[in-house]
Amino acid sequence: MNLQKTIRRILREETNINMRLIRRISLIDEEIKYRMDVVYRPNNICRYESGEELLEVITEATIDSMYYKYFDNIDDTSDEWVKIFLFIEKYIKDKYGNDLKNYYHINCGN
Repeated sequence: MNLQKTIRRILREETNINMRLIRRISLIDEEIKYRMDVVYRPNNICRYESGEELLEVITEATIDSMYYKYFDNIDDTSDEWVKIFLFIEKYIKDKYGNDLKNYYHINCGN
């Protein structure tokens, strides 16, 4: 195998997203919406020190929920779960990060 083929194969393996995760990306959005509607309401989010902390708490809770609902048959110490975890974390921070931080600042000030 030449170097270019090897590099392409490695990149494909590194960016390969679990098919079960791809089918459940919309469920990540539903988890966030549910948490914002039911759990993290304006009257109880000011207990966190910052919007960044709120984002971390929501991200962690969402990932935990996704694991126990849809991925519990995957060993949580496996490379497969690490890839799924990192994808979900990045997805939440990229899609909701600024909105959640602004939500915190609007409701709690600086």
